[in-house]
Amino acid sequence: MKNIIFLIFASVFLAACGQNPTQARADYELAMQHMRGLGVAQDQALAMQYLTRASEEGSSDAQLVLGFSYLKGQGVPQDATKAVQFFAKAAAKGNKDAQYNVGLAYIRGEGVVKDLEKAATWFEKAALQDDAGAQYNMGVMYLNGEGVPRDPLIAYAWFKLADEKSYEGAKKGMISAQNAMTKEQTQSIEATVADLRERIAKQKPQEKMSLEQQNAPL
Repeated sequence: MKNIIFLIFASVFLAACGQNPTQARADYELAMQHMRGLGVAQDQALAMQYLTRASEEGSSDAQLVLGFSYLKGQGVPQDATKAVQFFAKAAAKGNKDAQYNVGLAYIRGEGVVKDLEKAATWFEKAALQDDAGAQYNMGVMYLNGEGVPRDPLIAYAWFKLADEKSYEGAKKGMISAQNAMTKEQTQSIEATVADLRERIAKQKPQEKMSLEQQNAPL
């Protein structure tokens, strides 16, 4: 009985917020079909309409695609500011690809004022969801002291995690980081890597959040 009451409450809450997970997924899938011409005539304008509606209904996938669309000017006028706004909406829901792209926006100063500290914050969120590119970027930032305090030990740990996924450049990053370490730091490599693995293990379930979970009331 309690579960039924909760589901009714959740449905009413989402409706009041203009969010409908089931409809959002359907609109997102229709958008992808029209964008790629899968079983229907390819129609970018119609795809954008469905994506916009899915975004308004709470789909982080739609928000991510809209971010790329505005970033590249595909189906809509190119607009880096709008791109970041859509990436940020998806990132707030835990979408690691969006978190990575918000980080890129801040490190490049595209659509936002360049801010290395904010870039590091968003890269770390994605890195803790086991995103190899974000892990590599965290390694670079810790190695160079960009947006975070310089720490070759932590840099090495991030590079190692990225290298385990065969991310290009990560192995060279490990060598550079190790060469910059003190003797004491080299003795803490295994523990530091293990600590990051533990943090990632606690975060990874977020990557598998369903649309319904993303939009569930707090």
